[in-house]
Amino acid sequence: MSRALLLVLAVALGACSGEADNPFADIIQTFPPPPAAAIVFTSNGYAQIPGAPRELFAVESSGAGVTRLTFCNVDPRRCDTSEASSAPDRVRMALLRVTDDSDGNGRLTAADGQALLISDLSRSVEGPLFPQSMHVGGVDWSRDGSVLVYSADGEGGIDDLYRVDPNGQNNRNLTSTPDVRERRPRIDPTASVAVYERIEADGKGQIFVFNTTASQLRVTSGGPGTAALPNSLYVVGADADPDYSPDGRSIVFRRLTGTGNGGLGTWDILTVRPDGTELALVATGPVYRGAPDWGPEGIVYSEVDVAARTSEIVVIQPDGTGRRSVVSVPAGLEVSFPRWLP
Repeated sequence: MSRALLLVLAVALGACSGEADNPFADIIQTFPPPPAAAIVFTSNGYAQIPGAPRELFAVESSGAGVTRLTFCNVDPRRCDTSEASSAPDRVRMALLRVTDDSDGNGRLTAADGQALLISDLSRSVEGPLFPQSMHVGGVDWSRDGSVLVYSADGEGGIDDLYRVDPNGQNNRNLTSTPDVRERRPRIDPTASVAVYERIEADGKGQIFVFNTTASQLRVTSGGPGTAALPNSLYVVGADADPDYSPDGRSIVFRRLTGTGNGGLGTWDILTVRPDGTELALVATGPVYRGAPDWGPEGIVYSEVDVAARTSEIVVIQPDGTGRRSVVSVPAGLEVSFPRWLP
């Protein structure tokens, strides 16, 4: 059992004492990331039950100091926090969360729809921006703190890109392209353009750069393949989940390479210049790799190997060297959507 997992368990056990009679159960207790924390991620490792709802955690880049930041799951309340993007102050977080089992399958998943809310972790105060019915699918807080970008249902229930001020004002649809999904945007370091995944009718996801509503430039065209990944929007060869390098001169993304690995699919991590040149492979092999995030210490992503029964958060250098596991949990549990803290 890894040191990181032992720390997760210790935090979980400490949080469980006395929760049954807690008179403040409707208040979601939160804590800001410790000063040494470098990464936030979501996980259900606290519960040790496969399929349990996720909470938000932080960890140092060495793997030390795993800290639970949200305590949303207090009986009888259930809520699944899937992803977080930090404001520059490291205290406020834009969170994606599911609280209502709208499809009635007994689980809280993205299929139920995800709400977007702002949480001040230092004060345990939260404010909803958009409801679960909007099916928010990705969010990013600009490095200067001025704007949030996100994807959510647009006309006809098809994903569009939006921008909104952190206080909820000036919400605007940026794309609204019929029959085309624009998803999971990330803002460049200058807060002037964004990169995102675009899925047209054939399902072959591609990476695009959003300059203006009239100027959106293709970066990648996807890889070979036509097989559909079950229960997803993707076909083999699809490109997804882009993010900028810290200097804004390159983009990291993931590409679906196969439908195996227990149905999760196998995904490679690649980098490319914003003009589409210098495509380079960073990580490959028959495992699931989640959405990457690029920070000063490297590229971080979640990884699941069904055959090896491992689920972990990995940091790797942009040239593919220096791979190391930061957090791991037993098979069946989740660690997901790691993001570097400012």
